[in-house]
Amino acid sequence: MMKPRTLFLPLLMLLAFAPVCFAQIRSGTVEINPFGGYFFGGRFPAGSNGLFTSKVDIDDHATYGGRIGWNITSLFEAEAQFSRTETHFVSPGGDVLFGSAGTRLGDLTIDYTLGYVTFNFGHRRVVPYVTFGMGAARLDPDVCRVRPSPCSNPGTDWRYTASAGGGIKTFVTPHFGFRLDGRYYGTLLRSDDCDSTRRCDRDHDHNRNDWLSNGDINGGLIFAF
Repeated sequence: MMKPRTLFLPLLMLLAFAPVCFAQIRSGTVEINPFGGYFFGGRFPAGSNGLFTSKVDIDDHATYGGRIGWNITSLFEAEAQFSRTETHFVSPGGDVLFGSAGTRLGDLTIDYTLGYVTFNFGHRRVVPYVTFGMGAARLDPDVCRVRPSPCSNPGTDWRYTASAGGGIKTFVTPHFGFRLDGRYYGTLLRSDDCDSTRRCDRDHDHNRNDWLSNGDINGGLIFAF
């Protein structure tokens, strides 16, 4: 006959690990994901903006934001993201106009407001996923801090952005976990074939790059309800 003490110990261990064993993505739940990470800035091609006539880099910098998602099923999730990066314009180097690489040319705040479709693979504690989305980037430049007066900053500009990424969710309990994520952002800088300073010449502009490409890696918490 099994002693009560011998029976009690396995039962206690089962109760202690039950939240972890059953931690998983559940249909109908809402996930809140505050995050922080590192942003890889990319480059504005030559002629893609009204501030610089030559190509100019965006400095790598810290980024932060939040996401809210609704698990329509255990595999399919609709998400919204807002993130902010307060970075700088910097010289790409090897340029007569801007001088050595990394010279600060002005400030740039980038806000991403995006909607995503996320596909979660798995029902256990560790859940990998891929995500695809689109929305808008708010570009807010400030060059007057480094330029002599008189100086006038342009207004903010909203631009279409497409995004893709992936990562891993790790649940400690059904209501709490961690998230590691990486994303690419492609922002369309011009939507037509000519602007106020350049004549419309399709052949001349055939090889130009109209996109700002950058990305980030980030990590954060998951609160699921």
